[in-house]
Amino acid sequence: MIQLFLREEAKRKEDVREEDSERTKGMICLLKQLESVIWSLITRSEARLWLYNTISCITSITPYQKRELFASLLRTTSKKGLASQLWQLIFQKRPHEAGTLLAERSYVLEKFFQGNQTRILQWFSNFSSTGSRHKKGAKALSRFAFVNRNICWEELEWKGKHGQSPAVVATKPHYFLELDILRTVENFLENVPDFWTSREFADSLRDGDIFSVETKFFVDFFVGLMCEEGSRDVWEVINEFLMEESFSVLCQHLLITLEERDFCTFLESLCKYLNRRTEPNDFKGLFLLA
Repeated sequence: MIQLFLREEAKRKEDVREEDSERTKGMICLLKQLESVIWSLITRSEARLWLYNTISCITSITPYQKRELFASLLRTTSKKGLASQLWQLIFQKRPHEAGTLLAERSYVLEKFFQGNQTRILQWFSNFSSTGSRHKKGAKALSRFAFVNRNICWEELEWKGKHGQSPAVVATKPHYFLELDILRTVENFLENVPDFWTSREFADSLRDGDIFSVETKFFVDFFVGLMCEEGSRDVWEVINEFLMEESFSVLCQHLLITLEERDFCTFLESLCKYLNRRTEPNDFKGLFLLA
């Protein structure tokens, strides 16, 4: 990691003095001792972090090369840690792209909410005093209920002594604040399967806000999709993200998940893409640290 160089001056036989030779030997000895002390203070994890930061500063990698560097690692089914970290990064940087994928598979959320009151309340308890300000699942629930009132309005449970009619709630949308969210969603889970595949529910997922309810569930879901047939749209999102996101960000967030063998593979691939005219060409030390 730390290389100390001594510049050799042209030898002039007639001017070589024993005193200079001893001084040079003493300097070399001191530098070696300094190197030993520095290495003793550096842990392997610290060295790896320094190396990640150094790699992230490379500027000559093209978008297509970025995609190939990381996608080639992701295609190996054993790289679950790398894939999980990638999806967390996508949720953070481009949640709407992952949200669109989820919206096309909205039916999986039926099991996500079954038997989980915390998730139900987080997503569906977002009614406001005006219908236009209902958010997230509350907005989907109210819109679906109005459009399909002939088949599902009776599944709405109210906290008051009596229920509310569609006509009354349409003129007084704040009445939705009196809805018993838990019982209503449980009724929909049991008796209204069409809601979970409806356009209203799918639209509520497109911005990716749903990922904040329980990130791990959705990370595992998308990692699983990567290995399934018919997941072309999933890989299109991954490839586009790898091409558009900066090389620096990808390195800083994804390299930490790689084991040493995979990291060496990454370095070998990286060296093939380096522009020799703009990047340092001495990368031997990289492999010693990996």
